[in-house]
Amino acid sequence: MPGCTVCGTDLGAPIYRSGRAHSLTTMNTLVKGETQVFFCDTCGHAQTNALPDLERFYAEEYEINLDGEDDDQLYAVVGGREVYRSEHQANVLADKIDLSRFRRVLDYGCAKAPTLRSARENAPRMEAYLFDVTDKYIPFWEKFPEPRYYAAFQPDPAWSGHIDVVLSFYALEHVAELNEIIGNVKALLRDGGYFYFIVPNMYANAADFIVADHVNHFSRASLTYMLGNHGFTDIEIDEEAHAAAFVVMARIDHTKAHGQTSLPDFAADRAKACELAGFWSGLTARITAFEAGLDAGLPRAIYGAGIYGNYIYSCLDQPEKITHFVDQNKFLAGKRMQGCPVVPPGTYSDDPAALFVGLNPRIARNAMAETFAGRALEFFFLD
Repeated sequence: MPGCTVCGTDLGAPIYRSGRAHSLTTMNTLVKGETQVFFCDTCGHAQTNALPDLERFYAEEYEINLDGEDDDQLYAVVGGREVYRSEHQANVLADKIDLSRFRRVLDYGCAKAPTLRSARENAPRMEAYLFDVTDKYIPFWEKFPEPRYYAAFQPDPAWSGHIDVVLSFYALEHVAELNEIIGNVKALLRDGGYFYFIVPNMYANAADFIVADHVNHFSRASLTYMLGNHGFTDIEIDEEAHAAAFVVMARIDHTKAHGQTSLPDFAADRAKACELAGFWSGLTARITAFEAGLDAGLPRAIYGAGIYGNYIYSCLDQPEKITHFVDQNKFLAGKRMQGCPVVPPGTYSDDPAALFVGLNPRIARNAMAETFAGRALEFFFLD
């Protein structure tokens, strides 16, 4: 029986079991093992069992946008303009904290550190510190503007107690040793220093529920418990600034070994987590039923080359009939996903007559109405 990564409580029976021998990762690859999701009734945290194949996955497959300096993930299309994730993260960061007030800023789990690079433009006095658990990104770190310091696998011990601000973007959801990582961050910060991070909000994006390498699914309650338990104060949690994410900022007080942990009510979170379990439990049958009802010769494609789209592909009885993936991310154009070409909307010669829509259900119907207005297509929506 696993223990909660936040509070250590035994979690009991899972609220969700995938019933499948393989699980999907954020890199859209399959790893061995069944996905199981648990909910903690002590601190309101949800978590996925850490699959044994994840260690190999992180060592061999997990990499964020390594194709080039500008490679990025599409965040939104606003007024016809593509907005990428690092750009939006940098804008939100600038609204939340004035980094020009601080000297030493560390990006913990930084990958290529595009958000810190952007923030550096408005804080020329900043000393940039870069850290990740792999050395894959060193070629990018070496091109980072001076002064910069970097370390792979373990933070440099000389940094301890000297960092003014630790940043972390989409890293904490991946780690089973969560309290160890928060302890590391705490040790790096000077007294009164700030920890600013972004993690997914499973309750706003159902895909986060089933990805195998997202061990942690945070809530406002579990974030409050985790930070307070490590002596962080002035905790701010924003659920609106970044779509389907928690933007969190807190200040460390080294005089507090353990803080107070007065938790928000999380009964609604438990109910929503169980609702998500029901959604994913019934989705495979709905996908295959739609597929079975299509005319055998009908051209078909998947819209969305991310988690939702790849989950759909993994459920199909005849995936070989998918001719292509459609995605607006310019960095995916010309690549292949599951052996199929990825193309922008409107650039392929043979329009599909059936389209499996692999987008967040919150935005999918509006997105299709805008993208394919007036087109006679058979749509499959996840909701």
